[in-house]
Amino acid sequence: PDNLGFVSIDCGLSGPSYMDDRTNISYVSDDGYIATGEKHEISSEYKSRALYTSDLSLRSFPSGGRNCYAVAAAARGRKYLVRAWFMHGDYDGGGKSLASTPVRFDLYIGLDIWYEVAVSNAATSYAFEVIAVAVASSLSVCLLDTGHGTPFISSLELRPLRGDMYPDAMANKSLGLYTRCNMGSSKYLR
Repeated sequence: PDNLGFVSIDCGLSGPSYMDDRTNISYVSDDGYIATGEKHEISSEYKSRALYTSDLSLRSFPSGGRNCYAVAAAARGRKYLVRAWFMHGDYDGGGKSLASTPVRFDLYIGLDIWYEVAVSNAATSYAFEVIAVAVASSLSVCLLDTGHGTPFISSLELRPLRGDMYPDAMANKSLGLYTRCNMGSSKYLR
């Protein structure tokens, strides 16, 4: 984690850690967080469409029904904003058929379902957020293969929150993002 407690993981990154030019946030490889899966880069055709540097690589999970990231930087009882990003980028040559046959898989926080991910456009960067409480000294984010294409992930981010924020988020109850509206900001905040 950086000095703010941010954990920013670029999934599938083969090179060294880096600072994202757009957000000034440091990203590290996911090698220290997971031992399964395969590293890929998105197709060169899609690189110019990537919103962030972390969209350029991904980790896919062609085998194993459940593959989990264990983020040991979490503190037991602490609330976190957990954000997962997914950009297919035609990494496997199958991006053209996504509109008719989306890749679908489940995303979990520990043993609890977070979201059913459905990727239907290779050029789109999909983001899912949840506010969760760490029930142990690590936080698990898992991708579950549901038989509808190979699960993959581009990046994973944890942001610690003050204890008084989001009082409805508890160890047994997470809060998922329903919608977010931009009310005129001229810059991105992450």
